[in-house]
Amino acid sequence: MAIVVGINFAIALRLLGWIPQFTLAPFYRFYQLHWFGALFVLLSGIGLLLAYPAKALTNPVFYLKFVALSIGLLIAAWLQKKIRNNSLENFSQQRLKLIAAVSIALWIIAITGGRFLAYTHSVLLASRFF
Repeated sequence: MAIVVGINFAIALRLLGWIPQFTLAPFYRFYQLHWFGALFVLLSGIGLLLAYPAKALTNPVFYLKFVALSIGLLIAAWLQKKIRNNSLENFSQQRLKLIAAVSIALWIIAITGGRFLAYTHSVLLASRFF
């Protein structure tokens, strides 16, 4: 998760103008590592879901994390395409800053939601009901 979030944070901070000395083109090379990390996050998430399905599927925090992670990855894929095509100049600075702020907020929600998953469940095993 640190690889995925770290790369997205770096790009978002650049879009916000906090790191203006960096150009976005070199960040494109990090996307290969980013998607490898995302695959690892997906596989570990599936493993946790298979181990304790009732714990996750009965917890609204799980859905919050899932939605935040999904939208964050969609934004990352969109940014990757725009950086590859060098077409971010077509967007206003305000719109890019909004996209970057939303991306940062989504990654914070995903990380925080993941931490809260361990403490907010009311059901651990489905066998509790049998």
